[in-house]
Amino acid sequence: MKNLILYILLVGCAFSCDIKKNNDAQPSGFLKIYNENTYSNQYTPLDIEQTADEGFLILSAEKISTSAFPGIYIMKIDKNGSVQSAKSLSDTYVSAAPNLMRNGNEYYVVCMDRQNLGTYIMQVSESGEATQQAFIDVMQYPLSAELDETNGQILIQHYNKDDLLTLVTRVSTTGVVSASRAFGIGSGDFNVEQPIIDHLTGNGKKYPFLNGKLSGNTYYFNGFYNYTLSLCMFDFNWAPEDEPAAAQGYRDERCISSILPMGTNEIATSRYAYGDNFIIPSATVPVNSGDFSANTDMNGFLIPEFIRDAPMSLKAMTLNGKNIIVYASTTKSSQVALFAYDANSKQLLGTKYLGATNPYAMANITQTSDGGIAVLATTQVAGRFSRIAVFKVANSELGW
Repeated sequence: MKNLILYILLVGCAFSCDIKKNNDAQPSGFLKIYNENTYSNQYTPLDIEQTADEGFLILSAEKISTSAFPGIYIMKIDKNGSVQSAKSLSDTYVSAAPNLMRNGNEYYVVCMDRQNLGTYIMQVSESGEATQQAFIDVMQYPLSAELDETNGQILIQHYNKDDLLTLVTRVSTTGVVSASRAFGIGSGDFNVEQPIIDHLTGNGKKYPFLNGKLSGNTYYFNGFYNYTLSLCMFDFNWAPEDEPAAAQGYRDERCISSILPMGTNEIATSRYAYGDNFIIPSATVPVNSGDFSANTDMNGFLIPEFIRDAPMSLKAMTLNGKNIIVYASTTKSSQVALFAYDANSKQLLGTKYLGATNPYAMANITQTSDGGIAVLATTQVAGRFSRIAVFKVANSELGW
C-alpha cells in the first residue's frame, strides 16, 4: 500500500511539472479575431507584413460615413497577436491599394484623395504611425502599387477616365516621377468606369489589379487594356508608338488573378474564367512589343472548391530550406485554403485549410521569421459585421 501511495505521489509530481513546463512555453501559432468596441464598425483587411520585432502591421479598409470610398485603418500587433496600436487615418485618405509595401524597415501605402481623387504615398512606421510622403494630384484613381526592389521606387497603376487610359508610373517614395507609360482602354461596348468605381468603393466586384517588374527592364500590369482586363508586359524605354505584349482575357470575365515573376518571361500565376478558378505554377508570357496570347493558353489545374472568381494571394517562400510558392484563397465552405508547390519541380507539396467555427475569407499571406505563415482574413460577427482575423501557422503545422 505504501508503495502504491508513493507511486501516485511521484506521478502527480511529474504531471504537475509537465503542466508548468507547458504553461511556460510560448505558443508558436495563434488565431485572433479583432472585435472592435464599436460594434457596427466594418473592416476589410487588405495586407499583412511582419515587423522587425516579430509582430505584424495590418492594413485594412474601413467603412466611413463621409465618403462612398473606404477609409484606411492600420493596426500593429505583437508576435502573439495582441494589439499594440490601432488607428483610423484622416478621411482625406481613402481606397488604399491592397499592398503594404516593405522596403527594409520602412513600409509604404498608396491611396487616393477623397475629393480630387489624386494619389498619396504614405509611409508607415513599425509602430503603425502613418505619415504623408507625397501627393500627386495628376495621378488619379490609383488601382495597384508594387515596390521596384532594384531601385526602391514605387510602381503605380492608375486610371485616366477622361482619355480612357490605364497608366503605369514609376515614382520615388517622395513622389518624383521617373517614368510613365499609357495604354489605351478603348471604348467599345464595355464601359470600364463604373466597374472601376465599384472596385474602389467596395460596392462591386473586386478586380485583381496588379503591377510590378517581370525581369530586367520588363514590367507588367494586370488591368484594363484594349477593351479587356489583360496581363500586359512593356518596357518604359520603348518608343511611344510601341504596343505592349499581352496575355489577353475577355472583358472582366476571364482574367489573370495573381502573378509571381519567376525569371525572364516565366511566371507562376492563377486565373479565373466564368466562375471557375485555375492554379498555374508555371507559365510563359509574351514580352516583345505587339505579341499577344490568350490567358486560356496557360491551362492550369482547375480548383473547384474555390469561390466564384476567387481572389488569390500568391507568394514565394522558403520553408524548411525548400523554395516553394504558396497560393491562398477562399473555399465555398468559407475556409482559407493554402496550396504549396515546389518552386523548382512545380509539384504540389501539400494543402492546409484554416477556419472551422466561423466563416473566413482570405485577404493575404506573408512568411514569418520563424518559418511559418501568417494569414490575414475577414470573418463575420453576428453574420453582419466584418472583422479582421489573423492565423499564425507554425512551420510544424504545415507539414510541407
